[in-house]
Amino acid sequence: MLIDFHAHTFLDKLAAGAVSSLAERAHFKPNTNGTVSATRAIMREQGVDRFVALNIAVSPHTERHVNDYAISLLQYPEIIPFGSVHPDSPNALSEIDRLYEAGIKGIKFHNEYMNFRVDDEHAFPIYEACAEKGMIMLFHAGADRGFPPPVKTPPEGIARVWRKFPQAKIVAAHLGGQDMTDRSVEALADTGVYIDVSFAANCVPVEEGERVIRAFGDRVLFGSDCPWDTPAHTLEYLNKMHFTEEQKEKICFRTALKLLGEE
Repeated sequence: MLIDFHAHTFLDKLAAGAVSSLAERAHFKPNTNGTVSATRAIMREQGVDRFVALNIAVSPHTERHVNDYAISLLQYPEIIPFGSVHPDSPNALSEIDRLYEAGIKGIKFHNEYMNFRVDDEHAFPIYEACAEKGMIMLFHAGADRGFPPPVKTPPEGIARVWRKFPQAKIVAAHLGGQDMTDRSVEALADTGVYIDVSFAANCVPVEEGERVIRAFGDRVLFGSDCPWDTPAHTLEYLNKMHFTEEQKEKICFRTALKLLGEE
């Protein structure tokens, strides 16, 4: 079994523009056109049984539309959609209630696009609500190639959030910090924060990736960051590491099932 815990899809009418603008901003080449059908197809072709579709409310204005789309993805049995709420939205807490009641299991935050620091206390009521409901909070962690410093979601900031809400289910994407693997291990390895391996195959040497994954033990999730990378490429990256079959199973699906409350 293989669960991709980090992928992105867009409404058909918005996909072409969204993928094009994101690719231009970050200088990435997409592997799909970002539509639901294309993403489902590549996942199926590359052996993925289920995948988490991450959505981002870049502003309070887009929040409800983004979450309407996330809820619509529940119709596909292989998709695990995450919603998104913005800390400047007056409806953020009610949106969390709406998502939870619809069956959405997590919230995605991309602090660069949302323009707030991960440990800004303004967002704490949102984190508290998610923690109380057992909803997963997945953060883009570390740098983003499309934004200049300072980084709004450094590993140290995520660690401060976890210490404030130790009961929360927190995932720090991109090995806990894009372009910040040393800081990720130092700040997060001894917390309860999970990491995913998304996009690491494109920019983190195999030896370094294995070192980070081992530091986090059983709190590691498979993720591709599709359309910016593919499951097959990510799996090839992991297979170059020296993990047992049991360890690979945990990375590829068992830890995901546990975090989703399905095991």
